[in-house]
Amino acid sequence: MQKFMGLLSGLVGVLFLGFCSGAAAQPADTKVLDAEELKAKVVAITEAQNKVMLKGSSQADVDALFTMYHTDFVYQHQVYGGEYSREKLYANTLRLQALGKYNLTAPRYQIQTQIPGYNAVAVQRVEMQQGVAHHHLAVFEFRGDKVSRIIEYWQ
Repeated sequence: MQKFMGLLSGLVGVLFLGFCSGAAAQPADTKVLDAEELKAKVVAITEAQNKVMLKGSSQADVDALFTMYHTDFVYQHQVYGGEYSREKLYANTLRLQALGKYNLTAPRYQIQTQIPGYNAVAVQRVEMQQGVAHHHLAVFEFRGDKVSRIIEYWQ
C-alpha cells in the first residue's frame, strides 16, 4: 500500500508539473485580445484592405494584408460566393490585381461602428458608390492576434 501511495503521489506530481509547463507553453494564438486590441486590429485590417483596392497597389500590399490573416483564415459571404480559404482568397486577390480590377482612387471602406466581444468584433463599414452610402455588416473573428474568419452580412 505504501508503494502504491508513493507511485500515486509521484504521478500526481508529474501531472501537476506537466500541466504547469503546458500552461506556460501555450501557443500564441490562444491569447485573448481585449476590446481596444480587437478594435485596433480591425482598423489595421481595413486600412490594409483599402490599400490593396487602390489603383497602383502591389503584391507587397497584398502580402502585408495577408500577414494579418491566420494560416487557416476563412472568408465567408453567402451572397458573393460562399466561403473562401486563405489560399483561394490570396490567389483571387492577386489575379484581380493583375487584371487591374483594383483601381479605386479613394479608400473603399470607412469604419462606422465596432462592437467588440470575446475575440470577435461586429463591424459596420460604409462604402460610398456614386455618392450613395452602402452599409456593410461584418464579423471579424480572431485567434491570437490574427483574424481567423471574416463573415460578411450584406448584399
